[in-house]
Amino acid sequence: MDRYNTDASNQTTVSELNSTDGFAINTEQKKCSEYKAPIIFSFFSGAGFLDLGFEKAGYEIGYVNEVHKPFLEAYKYSRQKMGMPQPLHGYFEGNIESCIAGEEAERVTRLVDLAKGNKQLVGFIGCPPCPDFSVGGKNRGQHGENGKLSKIYIDLICRQKPDFFVFENVKGLYRTTRHRQFFDGLKHQLKSAGYSCTERLINAIEYGAPQDRERIILFGVLQQQAKKDLPKFNWFSHTLHPEGKALSYP
Repeated sequence: MDRYNTDASNQTTVSELNSTDGFAINTEQKKCSEYKAPIIFSFFSGAGFLDLGFEKAGYEIGYVNEVHKPFLEAYKYSRQKMGMPQPLHGYFEGNIESCIAGEEAERVTRLVDLAKGNKQLVGFIGCPPCPDFSVGGKNRGQHGENGKLSKIYIDLICRQKPDFFVFENVKGLYRTTRHRQFFDGLKHQLKSAGYSCTERLINAIEYGAPQDRERIILFGVLQQQAKKDLPKFNWFSHTLHPEGKALSYP
């Protein structure tokens, strides 16, 4: 696989913590040939838009997992057309359950251990399928074929212990009472595994995306990495429009 440009002038580093952002894993330019960008393991990758955002912020895409072949083909095609490097460790086309037990699970463990041995921060990002939590969807919750994948993703995080993770889903998981109980259970599991977490129901339009789309974002960091109280994380430092104001008219 093609690797990222290792020219020192193009290297990025994790930014220092500051009093306004709390704990942040952001990137800034640093001329240091020994620095390695944080590596991302992407699950439920789809066509790769979340991955692209992390990559544009200076992270390295290391591993991509998607079960739906057309989505994965779109991911590969778009990277080729944009002239972007392939993920460091390639693609895995298959169910995320294969990353919990079996041959692929062992491979993920080796890759995570390899990155940590190379002193790279490891991040897991994923947006599990949402229809079982969506108000306009099947609403089967955690027991649905899609709903159970959220628990599997959290199980994977607790098993592999990445330095940080991002979990995204629809607002129904956060606002519907019975789904919220499930969501709170996931957070308790993560806390027991050693993660400090924070969440917020955001609207993409607040951050400049041209769509009115509400999503719950859960962000967690292993406590030994969280030098400050993560619940004080500043969700508003990069918003372009105040909460509830983006769609208002005079």
